[in-house]
Order: sequence, then structure tokens, then C-alpha cells
Amino acid sequence: MKSQPVEALEVVESDLRAAKEFYSWRSDGADYFHGQFLEAVHWIEWNPEMFSKKFGFFRRVIIRNTFFAIFYAIEPDVTTIVAVVDMRQRPRGILKLVRGRKKI
Repeated sequence: MKSQPVEALEVVESDLRAAKEFYSWRSDGADYFHGQFLEAVHWIEWNPEMFSKKFGFFRRVIIRNTFFAIFYAIEPDVTTIVAVVDMRQRPRGILKLVRGRKKI
């Protein structure tokens, strides 16, 4: 698959705020997490099909050196990030969150 632009649902902003807040124990925590997040987004943008499908058509990329993952959906002209999730919770809760965010 060719590369394509990545966009995020509006609600992902609150996911990112929570993740950055989690890393506030580090002096550079928010910046560190943001850098790791952007690296993962660049990989998604470069090749959206690179990462495996989870929960049907949603794909997941683990954000390197964090407890978080990005869930996204590949659409015809854009890849949409639907959630940034702390993976230290029950899979059923993650599934419910991700599926509740976007219907394709």
C-alpha cells in the first residue's frame, strides 16, 4: 500500500493529554511521549498496512518504550487514528473503547 495522510479523531486529543500526564513523573515526560507518538504516526503514514489488525479492521501500533498504543483504521484516502490507549487494562475494555469511537 502507498503512504497516505494520517488524521486523528477529535477525542484523541484527550487521550494524548492523559498519556502525557501519565509521564509527568519524568522531567521531560510530555515531550518524551509526544516524540514517541510522532515516531509511531510517521510509521503509520509511511505504510498503514505495516501493523497487524486487532478488533476487526482496526490496526494497532505499540508506541515504542511506553505503555500506550495507537489504534487506527485505514480508509480509502486517509488513515484515521481512533484512540491512544494505555495497554495495561483488560482487552475487553480496550475493545469496547475502540469500537465505540468510530464506525466504518
